[in-house]
Formats: sequence, C-alpha cells, structure tokens
Amino acid sequence: MQHAGGTTPIVRNDNPYPDYKDEMIQIGTEYDADLSFNDLSRVSTDVANCYKEKGNHAFLGNYRVQQIRYCLALDYVAYKDNQAATHNYRTPGNPYFDKETTIQRWDHWGPEAEFTDAESMFKYMRGTYAFVKPTQVNITNSLRGKRILPPSGGNPSAS
Repeated sequence: MQHAGGTTPIVRNDNPYPDYKDEMIQIGTEYDADLSFNDLSRVSTDVANCYKEKGNHAFLGNYRVQQIRYCLALDYVAYKDNQAATHNYRTPGNPYFDKETTIQRWDHWGPEAEFTDAESMFKYMRGTYAFVKPTQVNITNSLRGKRILPPSGGNPSAS
C-alpha cells in the first residue's frame, strides 16, 4: 500500500483495502445532488463544509487523510465543471471555483491530505474525476428518464 504522495486515494483506519468504486460513486452522487438544485452556491457551500467538517482535527490519522481527499475530489470535479462552463458557455461561473481561489484551497489542503507535491495531488484528483464525473452524469440521465428532471434543453411543461 502506498502512502502520502502515492496512488492510494482513499484509506480508512478500519479498512486497509477500501472500495474505491464505492467512494467515487458516493462523491458523484453527492455532487449530482448539489447540481440538481440548479444553485451554484449549493456546490460551493458543500465543498466548503466538506473541508470544514472533514478536515477538522476530530478525525485522526489515515481516516482524516481519506476525508480530506474526499473533499479534494469533490472540489476538483466542481472546479472542472466551473471552468468548462465559463469557457464553453461564456458564463461568469462561481467565484469560489475560480483558478486563484481554488489553488489557494489546494495549496492548503494538499499537504493536509499527505500529498508531498502538487504533481501527486493532481494525479489523484484527475484520477478521481475519471470516476466521479461519469457517476454524476449517469445519475442525472437516469433521473431524466424517469421525468423527475426536464429533458435536456427541454421545457418541463412541454412534456
């Protein structure tokens, strides 16, 4: 098992062999729930609360590292989506996820998550994004199929 800057993304004190897929699905599900309210401040509030609640020193050791890495993964997927929206759709985006503000958070929380350098932290976050984002998209699409959400680009009253 690798530690600190290694590739093991989630480690629990009670489980040295965690289910990474389950962890990524949980992050994707949480992110989808935030997006379902169509309120950008909900996503930034959730990320800020994640760091506040999971990054406090009530959690110790590997479990604390796992919790902070969870927050980093949630933060990264929101950051990437915000960057895509500001670039592709020319929207102002959420200032909580602008590049400078986000880098300040990562500079603080990366070492707290026992990443020894930026490269290993970004490798982790890019890896989690590859699992988290498709989970969020699949959940959103499955809800559209049940008519809980309006169809893409559609008007809910037109159905």
